[in-house]
Amino acid sequence: MPPFWVRAAVSVIVAAILLTFVPIGRVWSAIAGVNPWIWAASVGIFAGGHSLNAMKLRLLIGAAAPAAACLRAQFAGIAANLGLPGVMGGDVVRAAYLAPAAGASRVAAAAVMDRLVDLTVLLLIVLVASSQAGLPAAAGDGDSNRGWWIAVGAAIVAALAVLGRRRLRRTAAWPRVREAFTAIFDRPAAIALALAISLGVQSTFVLTNVWLASQMGVRMALAPWFLAWTAAKLGAVLPISLGGIGVREATLVSVLAAYGAPADAVLATGLLWEGALVAGSLGGFIATQAAHRK
Repeated sequence: MPPFWVRAAVSVIVAAILLTFVPIGRVWSAIAGVNPWIWAASVGIFAGGHSLNAMKLRLLIGAAAPAAACLRAQFAGIAANLGLPGVMGGDVVRAAYLAPAAGASRVAAAAVMDRLVDLTVLLLIVLVASSQAGLPAAAGDGDSNRGWWIAVGAAIVAALAVLGRRRLRRTAAWPRVREAFTAIFDRPAAIALALAISLGVQSTFVLTNVWLASQMGVRMALAPWFLAWTAAKLGAVLPISLGGIGVREATLVSVLAAYGAPADAVLATGLLWEGALVAGSLGGFIATQAAHRK
């Protein structure tokens, strides 16, 4: 796992390279043209989406995890992700909040299932969006490339599941974790609802980015946005930067530029969403901790 300074350096270097291709003056001009109330609404949408994600996690854990504890854990986790590796670093923090009430094995199984649900939804979005958007001419044969993308994504999910299972089987807690997974799979309705929540939240986040971009004059089909945003989200999973900062924006700009979107407005959108992410994460963390102390 790269140390903090390496991840910080990656975020700074990627952002610096990106700004060499996109004039910073035009980016700030685009940002200045956005109504502050619309950006504030995007912060609220981000916080609301992660409140739903907290309920998704509770569905997978079961009634043993109080709803308020899941909210505190979710916002503590996403706040921690601002400094921990990738978007998965906060899972340890979430577990620390929930394990005392629900049990470490049950929380561990639910956290793994939560990530698999999100990855499944992201792959589904890539499949549908790429079929609607097609691929830029430079990408070659769209149908064959799309098949490779889906195959690689499915292989990554399968590999993570296998490696995670093997690692867990080497621990003394494996029998309890296996029992916890069995309890989750015995509730297919909970898994189906978790998938629906994840799809709804991810789609809402994409549409919020489209809304922000429209304030800067970006007009293009929705499918490329879904494809680009999903690719950026998957890039942020890699534990090479601070919460995906820099990597997320670079991916978003590079993919949408291939579909003809103006790079300055797309980067401005990414920065506005990054600001909403930071404000929503820290604001949600402070609010849920303060409510707990009352």
